[in-house]
Amino acid sequence: MNHGDFIKIDFLGKIVSTGQIFDFTQEEVAKKEGLHNTEHKYVPALVIIGDNMVIPGVEKHLKEMKIGEEKEFTVPPEEAFGPRNPKLVKLFPMSAFIKQNINPVPGAFVEIEKMRGKVQSAAAGRVRVDFNHPLAGKELEYWIKITAQITTAESKVSELFSYYSIPHTPEIQDAALTIETDKPIPHEMKSFIEEIIAKWVKSIKTVKFSEKKEK
Repeated sequence: MNHGDFIKIDFLGKIVSTGQIFDFTQEEVAKKEGLHNTEHKYVPALVIIGDNMVIPGVEKHLKEMKIGEEKEFTVPPEEAFGPRNPKLVKLFPMSAFIKQNINPVPGAFVEIEKMRGKVQSAAAGRVRVDFNHPLAGKELEYWIKITAQITTAESKVSELFSYYSIPHTPEIQDAALTIETDKPIPHEMKSFIEEIIAKWVKSIKTVKFSEKKEK
C-alpha cells in the first residue's frame, strides 16, 4: 500500500506478555472472548496510509501488504506507544480531587491538570496517578487483514465523514464537493473539513456548504 491509500482492515491486538486482547474489529472475536457489546458495531476499520491512524509498527507492515492479505507480527514498544516514562507518574494531594468531586479509586481513570491518567494508589492524603499510555512499554502482537481499498472520491468522502462523525449529505459534481446540512456548520468545522478533503481527496478542487431550506 502507498501513502494516501484508503483501506479497511480487520485486526486483533494483544499484549505479548499476558495475551490480553486490547482491541479488535470482528464480532466473532467479541463473542468468543466474552467481550461482546450489542451496542457496538463490529466493522472493518478505516486507515489512511500516512495519516497516523494506526501506530507506526502497524503502518509499516500495512505498506508491505496487498488487498486481501492477512499477516501476524509483533510490534516493539518503540514502534507502538513508546517506553514508559517514570516522570509521568505524579503525586497529588487528595484535596485536589475532592475539589473536583472525584473519587480517586485505584484503577480508575481520572482527569486532572488537563491530563488523563490512571490512579495507582490513594493513601495518607496523597494520590499517585500514572499518565503513561496504558500500553506504554508493552510489546504488542497483531493479526491484520486488509479487507478492501476505497478508490472513488464519493466513497472516500463518505468514509472520512463517518470516521469523524460529521453529519452530512455530500454531492460531488465537476470536482466540486457540496455538503448539505440541516443546521449551520461552525467555522472551525468547515475549516477542518476543507483541510482533510484537500489533503486526502485530491480530485476534489472546491468544497461548498449548503443549508437545507425548509419547504
